[in-house]
Amino acid sequence: MIYAVSADYTDFVHTGPGTLAGRYLRLFWQPVLRSEDLAPGRAVPVRIMGEDLTLYRGESGATHLVAGRCAHRGTKLSTGWVEDDCVRCLYHGWRYDGSGQCVEQPGEDQGFAAKVRITSYPTQEYLGLIFAYMGEGAPPPMRRFPDFEREGVLAAGTPEYWPCNYYNRLDNAPDAGHVPWTHRESLTRVGNRNVSNMTRAAEETEYGMLSRASGPGEPAHFLHFHMPNINQNRSAARVEGSLEDAAKLWVDRLFFRVPVDDENCVSFVVDLVPLTGEAGEAYRERRRHAEQTQTASLRQIAEDILAGKMHIHDVDQSLSTYKLFWIEDFAVQVGQGPIATRDQEHLGRIDVGVILMRKLWQRELKALAEGLPLKQWTEPAEGLAHMTEGNRLTAAAARSNGS
Repeated sequence: MIYAVSADYTDFVHTGPGTLAGRYLRLFWQPVLRSEDLAPGRAVPVRIMGEDLTLYRGESGATHLVAGRCAHRGTKLSTGWVEDDCVRCLYHGWRYDGSGQCVEQPGEDQGFAAKVRITSYPTQEYLGLIFAYMGEGAPPPMRRFPDFEREGVLAAGTPEYWPCNYYNRLDNAPDAGHVPWTHRESLTRVGNRNVSNMTRAAEETEYGMLSRASGPGEPAHFLHFHMPNINQNRSAARVEGSLEDAAKLWVDRLFFRVPVDDENCVSFVVDLVPLTGEAGEAYRERRRHAEQTQTASLRQIAEDILAGKMHIHDVDQSLSTYKLFWIEDFAVQVGQGPIATRDQEHLGRIDVGVILMRKLWQRELKALAEGLPLKQWTEPAEGLAHMTEGNRLTAAAARSNGS
C-alpha cells in the first residue's frame, strides 16, 4: 500500500524570517545553546532559523539574546566586551543592554543613543539549555517536561551540528522502522537481536504524537513526538559512557531539532539516567571520561562512509554505542541531501508515524496561513515515563534472547 500526502502547506523546510514554517517554529521557545557553553562575561555568535544573533551572559549570570551586528557600522557584537549586563561593540564602543537598547555611544551627543535599538529576544534556562522566544508578542510559558525533573543524572549532551535541513532529522523521530537496519551494528555490539517484524501505529496526542511498535510476545516500544520539533524516547542501548553502561543502563532522552538555516541544523540532546548518589557520581565520571578520551572525528567517519571509503562495520569496536548511533544516523539523514526531495518518496505502511507527523504540520501551517486557531499543545502533568517503560523491557527481552 502506498500513501500520499497533499502538497498544500508542506513547505516545512524553509524557516527563515517571514516563512510559514519559520513563523510557526517561532511560536515556541527554542534552544540556542547549552548553558555550560556560555560563561559569565562572555558573548558568542549564534545562528538560528536563518538569523544571526549575539548571545551573551552578563556578569550577573543572566543570559541575553540580541542582534548579531552593531547598528553603527555592522561589526559582530560577539567580538566585543560584556560589561555588567550589557554588550559593547569592539569597533567604536557602542553599548547595548539586554533589551537591545543602545545606552552609550562614545563621542556622540547624549540623546543619540536613545534613538537606536537593535533586535532582542527573551531567554530562559531549563534542563541545561538556553532557550529563546523569537516570535511576535509576549512569549508563552516555558514548556516543562516532568520526566526530566525527576531524580537522576541530568546531562545536556554536546550539540550536534549537521549539514542538512532540520526536517531530515525531524522525520526520523517517529520512524521506528529504521532502527533494526540503521542501527544494526550498534545493537549487535551490545547484544540486542535484530527485530524487524514489528507492527507500527501512530496517534495524535495532546502534546503531539505517540508512535508505537510491537511484536509477538514483546512489550510495546513507544516514541513520543512533541510538536513542533521535539522527540522523546527511552533507550536501553544508546547510553553515553562505557560499553558496559550501554549494555546495562537505560536513559530517557529529549531531542530538540532546531534549524540553523535551511541547509544546516543543530540538535540539542538532554539525558536523564536513573542513577543517584555514588552510582550517579560514578556514572558522571565515566561519561565525562568517554567524552574526553574518545576523540575520533565522528563527522569525518560518517562522511567517509557516505563517500564509500569505509563501512559501518569498519568503525572502531571501542567506540561507544552513543557515538556509533551518531555515525549511523548521520549517514542516513545527511545522506538524504541538504534538503530531502520528498516529492520522490514512496511511503508505505511502516511510515505511518512519518505520515501522521507531516499531516499535523500541514494542518497547523494551513491554520496559521488562514488566521485560524492553532492547536494548543500541552504536556501531561504526570509525564510520559510510565508509558515508555515498555522500551526498557523490550531491550531487556532482546538481550535475553541473544543477538
